[in-house]
Amino acid sequence: MRNKALSAGGCAAALALCLSFSQAQNPAPRPARPSEPTHVRKSEVGWRLAPSEQQYAAIDGEHLKKYVEEICAISRRYRDAGHQFWGRITGTAADDENAQWMMAKFREIGLIDVHEQMFDLPPQWMPQSWSVVASANGKTLQLDTAQPTYLAVGTPAEGLNLEAVYVGLASDADLALSRDVKGKAVFFFSNDLASRHAPIMDNAIKRIGERGAAAIFIIQGLPGNEKTQFYPVNSPVPTFSLGQKDGLAARDFIAAAGAGEAHVKILLDVKRVPNLKSGTVWGTLPGMTDENDIVVAHRDGWFEGANENAAGMATLLGMAEYFAKMPKEQRRRTILFAGTNGHHDNGAESGLWFLEHPEFFAKTAVLFNSEHTGGMDSAPTGANLSNAPAAYRWYGTGPKLADIIVKAMDAFGVPSFPDSSPSPPGEIGRYYHLAPAVEIINSGFVWHSDKETPETISATGLAAVTRTYAKVIVDTNALDLKDLRTAQMPR
Repeated sequence: MRNKALSAGGCAAALALCLSFSQAQNPAPRPARPSEPTHVRKSEVGWRLAPSEQQYAAIDGEHLKKYVEEICAISRRYRDAGHQFWGRITGTAADDENAQWMMAKFREIGLIDVHEQMFDLPPQWMPQSWSVVASANGKTLQLDTAQPTYLAVGTPAEGLNLEAVYVGLASDADLALSRDVKGKAVFFFSNDLASRHAPIMDNAIKRIGERGAAAIFIIQGLPGNEKTQFYPVNSPVPTFSLGQKDGLAARDFIAAAGAGEAHVKILLDVKRVPNLKSGTVWGTLPGMTDENDIVVAHRDGWFEGANENAAGMATLLGMAEYFAKMPKEQRRRTILFAGTNGHHDNGAESGLWFLEHPEFFAKTAVLFNSEHTGGMDSAPTGANLSNAPAAYRWYGTGPKLADIIVKAMDAFGVPSFPDSSPSPPGEIGRYYHLAPAVEIINSGFVWHSDKETPETISATGLAAVTRTYAKVIVDTNALDLKDLRTAQMPR
């Protein structure tokens, strides 16, 4: 009898263990959660200024964000006029509207010598229209987020109709295990979330091209379904980025169709448009000496370009407003403001002009790059924005200037990394060595995409960076020009 009892007890224990395991694998549904509490402020955490920094409270982030909204509206008007390739594109009507808008703001603020320094542009890459449609076994799949990489080659007028293959992450191993890609439309997945460049996924585009692909599609592993504009990727065939939702749908479509059954019809009409012009917009705020500080913000941007670079333009305008309200006697140095062109057209006309005129910087105390100054932080696994700006990378020439920058960032709550970047990655990268330079810059997962809208811009981040730049000007006024210009690069 005892053995039977033990056996029954063992079965009961085993049954309990099985039930416990089953419940762990398939937990009961959680009760519905109450609605999430809301922040006291709609979105962002704030920052209290120390008594010694109260004068910088005049730089208001909500005011600056209105500039971001006005600049992004220029891009939307260009899109709504029927342009599939849209934004504040160099050499276009949107570029001109942007320049006129910036000069009007300079005059309202009270800058002098406001003008546009014009450049003749080489023939500009301008895709006129494109479409990508997959088909198999009587079914079709429209890939609406397909976006040609900058300088991508077009298709013949009749388009391309290519067999489609998927090659995973496009590593050497993936390509060795995949079907032959020669003459085909090749799709690969990228978990390189921050890159929009040719070396993405350890030079996957180069590997695929060398194996004879006839078209390449990069599935961006970003949450949602963003249209993303890449820089030039040096591909000899039509090359596109795809939003994650569209890209994974294409992958599954190819798999479901069976080997050799899925095809992609690609149309990409590209023109090189000659005889266009663009320019650098200038404004000057006189100081008490012929020494100067220079503030640069590039004007062009893809899509709405809220962080790149409507935010940078807003920071530049915020600095101009702050110092224009100051008596001239309190401005030791003249401040030059430049809205530059050609950042995204592969020509960098303004940047090349600066590089070719080193004498322009002979009496420059500090050169500021105002770019990506307001991006809000977000999680890579979802589309939700945080209530704070993303951490900023920063650069400063020499230990004296770096010390001033760090103390100013700390004063205004700029979230940042502990060390200076080796060099500034933004607009002034070509010519930063010609003067003591400063850059505070951040990015997010919406960078260079159609999701980079004013809603992704942090008003507190805008205010913090703009205040930091203003304080750097004030604090470097106490240093002689030669003390700044003889500084060594930070180790």
